[in-house]
Amino acid sequence: MDVVTDLDARYGRHRRTTPRWLWPVVAAVGITLGVAWAAWASWTDVPVHQARVHSYEVVDARTTKVDLEIFRDEPVALSCRVFAQSQDKVVVGEKTIEVPASDAAQVRVVAEIRTERRAVTAVLDSCEAR
Repeated sequence: MDVVTDLDARYGRHRRTTPRWLWPVVAAVGITLGVAWAAWASWTDVPVHQARVHSYEVVDARTTKVDLEIFRDEPVALSCRVFAQSQDKVVVGEKTIEVPASDAAQVRVVAEIRTERRAVTAVLDSCEAR
């Protein structure tokens, strides 16, 4: 005949240390704060601008030419950082391009990046209002 043992006596009883309602309340507060922050961030008066590399040309082992295309809602001056990469993805040259304020919504800027060795691509790192 099988002997029935008392499992509480053998393993002990696990007691809940936090109330069941705590984690849903923490999640609700976190979601509320996230939505409030997103709403606040979307209503700030920051001018919208976007930039991209339109084209690039590796002129020689020491020079890469980059053509930036910039779109902006307001005539703000921008500072754009571009860099050139070699085939092994090492940054071999970089330059900060100052773009003056303009009423034009779309602007193209061409600049040369001096490189320490031959580059294979040009990349836009950032473009921020000055």
